[in-house]
Amino acid sequence: MHLSIYPPDPTPGKRLPQPDGLTRFREALDAVPSGGTAQVWVRLPIQLGDMVMALPSMFIIKAIWERLARDRGVRLEFALTGRASVSMFKEAVPDVFAACLPDTEFPASSSPIKLLRHWKERAPLAVINYSKSDRIKVAAWLAGVPVRAGIADGSNNWCYHFSHPFMSYTQVGHRHFRYLPLTQWLAGPQASAPLPTLGGPGFGGTSVLSLLRDQGWDGGPYVVFGVYPLPQFPERRWYPLDEPWVRLAALARKAGVTPVLAGGPENRARLEHLGVQSGSVCLAGRTSLAELLALVANAMGTVTVDTGIAHMAALTGQPTVVIFSHGQEFWDFPCGPKVISLRGDPTGESVFPFPPGSMDRVTRPWAAVTSSIPPSRAWSVLNLLAAEG
Repeated sequence: MHLSIYPPDPTPGKRLPQPDGLTRFREALDAVPSGGTAQVWVRLPIQLGDMVMALPSMFIIKAIWERLARDRGVRLEFALTGRASVSMFKEAVPDVFAACLPDTEFPASSSPIKLLRHWKERAPLAVINYSKSDRIKVAAWLAGVPVRAGIADGSNNWCYHFSHPFMSYTQVGHRHFRYLPLTQWLAGPQASAPLPTLGGPGFGGTSVLSLLRDQGWDGGPYVVFGVYPLPQFPERRWYPLDEPWVRLAALARKAGVTPVLAGGPENRARLEHLGVQSGSVCLAGRTSLAELLALVANAMGTVTVDTGIAHMAALTGQPTVVIFSHGQEFWDFPCGPKVISLRGDPTGESVFPFPPGSMDRVTRPWAAVTSSIPPSRAWSVLNLLAAEG
C-alpha cells in the first residue's frame, strides 16, 4: 500500500532545527565513496504494539534515504536493535534489514562504551532512536555520528541533533502521528513513500505453516484469534474470558475455517485448555515473532483484543477486527487498510451468562463494555472486510 503518511503539521510556522536531518544525511552520504556501503542504526521501542506503530515512520525514512544512496552509488544498510520485539525481523532477508540485533543476542548494546567499540571500524551515518534507551544516543554522540535523532522521553537528549517528546500527555492525536516532527526533520516536510506490507516473503517466518500442519491443520482457510493481552492489561480482555472465543470458533468451523489461537508462552496453558474447549488449533508459545507475523499475514483474517497481535495483523493488510474495552482508542488504534474496532455498550446487557462471583468491582466496568459484543458481530464484520477483496 502507498502511505502518504501524515496530515498537515498541527503547529504551522514552527521551525525545525537547521540544518535538518535530510541535509545532514546528504552531506554524510557525500563522504562515502561510490560503490561503498554505509549503515543506519535504528533502535525500536520495547512493546510490540509500540514498535509496530513506529514502523511507518521508519519505512518512510528508509525508502527516501535508500533512494538518495542509490543515486550516489552507495549501498545503504539498516540495522535494527532493541528488546525482544525486534526479533520479529530476525528472519528478514538482507535487502529488507541488514541486521537484527535483539539485546539478548547483542552484548554490545549493554553500554555506550561497548557500542562505541563495536563501531570502532565503521560508525553509522545515522542513529534513529524510537525508544527511551540512553545507551545508543550516548554512544552515537561519542562516536560523532553525523545524524542523531530520536524521541525525547528519556534523558541525555543533548546527545541528539533533534529530539521530540512522544509519550507526553501534552501530545495530542494517535501515537503514529506523534512521530511527525521526527520524520519530517529526517525525511523532509512532504515525506511520503510506499510502505512495505509486513509479512511478505522477505520477512521470513514461513515455517509456521508446517507447524500448523503438525497441529492438524488441513491446509484450508484459517482465522487467527488473539485472545489474551499481557497479564498487566486485564481491562483489554473480551469478557467473560473464554466463552466469546468458544462461540466465535464455532462460527468459524461452521463456515469451514480453522480457528487458530495465538499468544505468548505466558498464556500457553490457558490457551491449550481453550483450544480443547473450542476445537481450535493452539500455537500459543510455539511461534517466534517472525512466525507469528507470517501466521497473521497468511490468514483469512484476525480477531483479537487490543494487543501486539492487533498491530501486526493490521499492517499485513489482512482483515482485522479488534475488540476494544476501555483502551485509549484515539491514541492506540492499529494502523492498516482493513482494520475495524468493535466496542460494546457500557450500559448494555451481556450476551453471555456470567458465573456467580466471576466479577468484582474492578472488572465489572470492563466486562460491561466487551460482554455486550456478540461473537456473531465480530465474525460478520471480519467477513465483510474479507469480501472487499
